[in-house]
This record gives sequence, C-alpha cells and structure tokens, in this order.
Amino acid sequence: MAEQAIGKPVPADLQMHTQISPTGPLAAKLDRRAHTPLSLYLVLVCVVGSTGGFLFGFDTSVISGVIEYIANPKVFNLGEIAKGWTVSCIIIGCMIGCVLAGPLSSRFGRKKTLLLTAMVFLVSSLGCALSSSLQAFIAFRIVAGIAVGAASMLAPIYIAELAPPRHRGKLVSLNLFAIFLGQSSAFYSNYFLRDFGGAANWRWMLAVMAVPSFLLFASLLFAPESPRWLAAKRRYKPALRILTRINGAREADLELNDILDSLQNKSRVKFAECFRQGARGVLILGILLAIFQQVTGINVVMYYAPAIFKSAGFGNSSALFQTALMGMVNLTFSVVSMFFVDKVGRKPLMVIGSIGMAIAMFLLAITFISGHAQGYFVLICIMGYLAAFGFSLGPVVWVLISELFPNRIRSYAVAIATFTLWGANFVVMLTFPYLLSHLKGWCFVIYGAMCVLCLLFVVKYLKETKGKTLEQIESEIAGCGAQRTADPAILRRQGQIPG
Repeated sequence: MAEQAIGKPVPADLQMHTQISPTGPLAAKLDRRAHTPLSLYLVLVCVVGSTGGFLFGFDTSVISGVIEYIANPKVFNLGEIAKGWTVSCIIIGCMIGCVLAGPLSSRFGRKKTLLLTAMVFLVSSLGCALSSSLQAFIAFRIVAGIAVGAASMLAPIYIAELAPPRHRGKLVSLNLFAIFLGQSSAFYSNYFLRDFGGAANWRWMLAVMAVPSFLLFASLLFAPESPRWLAAKRRYKPALRILTRINGAREADLELNDILDSLQNKSRVKFAECFRQGARGVLILGILLAIFQQVTGINVVMYYAPAIFKSAGFGNSSALFQTALMGMVNLTFSVVSMFFVDKVGRKPLMVIGSIGMAIAMFLLAITFISGHAQGYFVLICIMGYLAAFGFSLGPVVWVLISELFPNRIRSYAVAIATFTLWGANFVVMLTFPYLLSHLKGWCFVIYGAMCVLCLLFVVKYLKETKGKTLEQIESEIAGCGAQRTADPAILRRQGQIPG
C-alpha cells in the first residue's frame, strides 16, 4: 500500500488520486493550473466566508455614529478620554480573539471556529444594544471585539486555503470588499436610524447587526471545511472531495500532492516553530505589513470621521452623511482592486497605494495647519486617501497575510500578525483624540510619514506572490518547509518516498 510522505497509510480508494500526476516539470503543471476556472460553488463558499468580514466591518464602524449619542450627558456622559476608551476598547477583544482563534482553528477547524464566531457576534450585538450602563456596554464591546478578531484572521485563511492560485487574490480581496461593505452599511444604517427610536436610536444602530450574524451562522452549516486543514489532520478523502468540487479532478490531484509534499516528514506543529529560523523572517514581514496597515491612519479616518468633519465645520447630520459617502468610496475602490490584484500583482498595488495615501494625508495636514480646514477640500482629501487605501493596503495586506505563511504554522502565524495589527490599531485609536486636540493638523503629518515608511519597506523587502500556490510561496517566499524537486508520485517511483 502506498504511503503519504507524512507517514500515514493512504486509504485504498485514495491511492489512485494521490498517484495520478503528470510527469512534466512543475512549471508546466503550475501553468495548466493557472487556467483553473472559477466555479460558482467556490464563489458562493467564499461569499459565506467573507460574511465574517462584513460583520467585522460593521461592528468596528458602527461606533462612529453611536459614540456622539452615547457621549450625551443623558446617556453615558463621556469625556474625551472616556470617548477614546469606548471606541478603542473593542480592540482589546480583537487581540484576545486573535489569540484564541489561532489554536482553536488549528485544533477544531476553520469552519467550526467561524460558527462559534458567528454566535459571539450575535450575542454581543444584542448585549451592546440592551446595555443600561457604560460598564456593560464596554464589556459587550470587548466581547464583540473577540468575534471581530477571530473573523479578521479566520475569514482570509479560510478563503485562501480554498482558492486556486489564479483566483486567490481576488477571492481573499472579496473578504476586504465585505469588510468595506460592512463599514458602508454601518455608516448608512447609522444615518437612516439617526431619528428612529428617539433617544434610543443608538440601540437600534447596534441591534441591527444581529440579522447578518444569524445569516452567517446558518450559511456556514452548509459550507465545507478547509481542505488544507483536513489534509493536515490526515483526513485525505474529504480533503480530496472538496478540492475536486472546487478545481476539478485533475487539478485536485495536483493540489493534494502539493499539500502533502509541504507536510512531509513533519510532526505536530508547535507555536514556538513560528519563531524558528526560516519561519521567523516571514513572520516579521507579516507583522510589519499588519502594523503599516494601521499606523498609516485608516481607522483614524474610519472611526473618527464624524469628529474630523465636525472639526472642519460640518454639522452632526451632515458629518454622518459624509461618513456614509466615505464607505462608498472604500467599497468602490476595493472592487477595482479585485480586478488588478491577480493581474498587476500585490507589490505594484502596495507601491501605488502608499504614494497616494501619503499625498492625501499631507494635503489634509496642510489644510488643518494653515487654518483652511473648512468645507469640502477636507472631504476630498479623505476620499482620496480612502481610494488609495481601498486600492492597495486595504485588500493587499490581508491577501499577503493569508498566503505568506507555511501551511503547518499558518493559523498561528496569521494569529500573531493579526494580533499585532489590532495592537497597532488600539494604540492609534486611543491616542488620536488627544493628538487631534493638542497637535491639530500635525497629527496627520505623522500618519503621512508612516505612509512614506510603508512605501520604502514595500519597495525593499516585499516579494511578489501573484500566481503562486500556497505551497510554492512556502518554498520560494517563506524559505521554510520542504524544497520541492518533484511531485510525490515521481519521488515514490524513484524510491525516495516509500511506495
């Protein structure tokens, strides 16, 4: 009986699949795989996975409209520091969620952990809406953050592990599109519910999220598990069945061979392996990309947009409407990015976006510093920044984080990178109200400088991953794991692997 490279006997009915492979060079196989069609089934499954991104976007952005109402003396009576804490406390939960979701998804699977995440979203949204005290509100916002943190790492991993190389960029970007759609939906929901329920309007703004939370849970019941997770757990038959439904039989054979090759001769993964030589370099790369996505100022713009617009002379209702327009710009350019990320590549988009974001931030700083931060030029600067972000760092960083790391440590490494992302987010969110109050426009100079640093980092250190399988990236980009010389079937015939 043939054996897999990782040392477990293969079921008889699977042997024919794991040994049927073309004998040509790897490059030829990858070229054939590049023409794998995009099936409706795969799109629907990725839409289900990206619903976690929608809830992530909605939950983190709904506070932008709620905060001005709960700061009222008749509700929670918040000062500036309390405001910053109420907005940023969700990030504490996000960091906890990343820490928990990594090992949970590694042990129980991506699907089951996403199901649990959907339930936490549902409970936290209702809990926030029904809170009668600031302490209860903050507690449920932290619980909501746990779900956001889990979804932020699980959704891109789940999609990346299902998608074929040719379509992986756009399909993982679908998750970012869902995040922006969630943000935009939150902005418009806040705007349309501003006069609904009187003084309790903020409760309805929060409670409405229970609907997509339930829909995510229900739809996940019909979604498949990640085939790479199944293969890592030596459940080869269901892994092959899912790969076949996604890619077709021939491509499924190649994909499964690649996965098994990346897992060969390796024992159970440990968290410490993320920091060992080989894995450490790519982990640092992922962490720095995650940090740059946040310190360049995106969530300053998204969370505090109404405050920025009010500082520029807009009224509260007008500020909410301008914020809703921002969501549409983000949404539009994330769609544009989906058409380019697999054609142009990850690195060019990162370079173009970093330049555009830096220009927009410096122009925004000049308008505030010069005392001309009145009217629509502020809106134009923010829209320009969001367009550049939505085209580049927004989707591309999530794509890179989901595909850079080796198969066996992916859940842990993505958890670490995402944890760092939320940590950077927390620092930015907590400090922005103080910086805006004391530094005025100079705070935007800081974020513009971070955009320039991001540009320099990308140019020097980022390698292109466009069109590569996750296993090829592991070998060529990550530089750890098995170095492929041929597919397992050839190695078996050569006697290098027991067969």
